[in-house]
Amino acid sequence: MVVSVIVLYIVFYIGRVIVYIHSTTHNPKEYLWLYNDSIKCDLDTMFSIGETRKADNYYDYLYKKKYCIIILEYKQLGSLDIQNVLFHTHANVNLNHFISSFWGEEYNMDLYPRPETYINFKLPFQNGFSVSLDTTSRIEKWIEGKNYRGFFGKILHMSFNNAEGKPLVFFDYKYIATPTLFLLYKHQGRFIVIIINSKEKFDDKIIHILNLQ
Repeated sequence: MVVSVIVLYIVFYIGRVIVYIHSTTHNPKEYLWLYNDSIKCDLDTMFSIGETRKADNYYDYLYKKKYCIIILEYKQLGSLDIQNVLFHTHANVNLNHFISSFWGEEYNMDLYPRPETYINFKLPFQNGFSVSLDTTSRIEKWIEGKNYRGFFGKILHMSFNNAEGKPLVFFDYKYIATPTLFLLYKHQGRFIVIIINSKEKFDDKIIHILNLQ
């Protein structure tokens, strides 16, 4: 009986992984349109890896060998107005609490300044999206344009939550609140998140490498 239960669990787990896991691809052109032409020669696309599936995409770029850029696209949120996205500061963003119900994939383990990233197999955002920052994180400057909004600041722990406030994606910088440019971007019905980090000092002017039409 016990053996049968274990076998059924393993089959269920493998089946769920097959259905919901991202597929790895090397297609740096997928999001090159997000960058200004003048800086594209400084993007290291050799190791630009994409993780794709029906619900979302995750892409990684490196600029001038010191700026780590993460691009995330959530395909079910194409109709969401970014002005309706709430930012919760000084929130109870706890990795241990998140992991207790986590069922998904992990990225960037020990690849600082990239945040260790946890993405659930299923992303039931329910046409709602909010951002939570822990008490150590700090927003230094709000940034807003015609089709983008976000901030420049320092992040230690951050989560993306659905309409009910349930965290579905978690970012952990582990040891130190890290300078970060964070943007939500809407383009032709696409909902995109841009995160830029570096071990070196930088400021919000890094936004100028982006082509935010």
